[in-house]
Amino acid sequence: MRYKLFLLLVALMPALIGPAFSTELLIFAGSGMRSPLEELGRDFTVETGIEVFYDFDGSGRLGSKILTGIKPDMFIPGSDKWADKLKEKGAIKQCFPLAYHVPVIVTPKGRDKVKSLQDLTNKDYKLALGDAKAAAIGQNNQRLFKKLGINYADMNVVARGIAVKQLLQWVESGAVDAAIVWHADAVQSKLVDMIELPQQLNSIDQIPLCLMQAPPHPREVAKFWKYLLENGSRIFAKHGFQTLPLP
Repeated sequence: MRYKLFLLLVALMPALIGPAFSTELLIFAGSGMRSPLEELGRDFTVETGIEVFYDFDGSGRLGSKILTGIKPDMFIPGSDKWADKLKEKGAIKQCFPLAYHVPVIVTPKGRDKVKSLQDLTNKDYKLALGDAKAAAIGQNNQRLFKKLGINYADMNVVARGIAVKQLLQWVESGAVDAAIVWHADAVQSKLVDMIELPQQLNSIDQIPLCLMQAPPHPREVAKFWKYLLENGSRIFAKHGFQTLPLP
């Protein structure tokens, strides 16, 4: 009799104590937002018990994954380009501006070579730029140089990175003389000097918070969406992002 009672209790245990694991949200996000998003994810998990896992990569690579059928609960690319493309494909339900990516020039600490945009056309200086097919920073580079009337042939581009962190590492190591990265990444490095660009000449990207059509965990991701809208600007600003509406 006791043995039967034991078996009954074992069978009922999941119902009595609830699920063994919490829901796990999968968020695709541009690699340049790692610091603020990881902080927001940790705080959200503490508050709700819902786990947040990120796949950080170049926005183009993440967008391509979605087009192949891999569905995250949310997509946070580094610019509107992939958000717009996935909206057209019917993969995204809605987007909301979260923060802004502001491009800056970075050079190795103490290496007094590149001082302005004009110096980027000096072929004595080795440059690293973003890969436009893989990362939002690469697409931004294209728009910026087109706006300034600078041709790639005028520059000594020796490497193209698939993510901002890669560009920053090349500059930090001294492998290149300069790169264009996001302001938020530059201010976190102690190994680079930063050159800000005049706003009227710059090409600033909006970071959209995108909710997927039919996400795998609709109720839980709706809570995270609300949490990001309420807390995202404050945490992104803390990590060096522009969050106020631009003039």
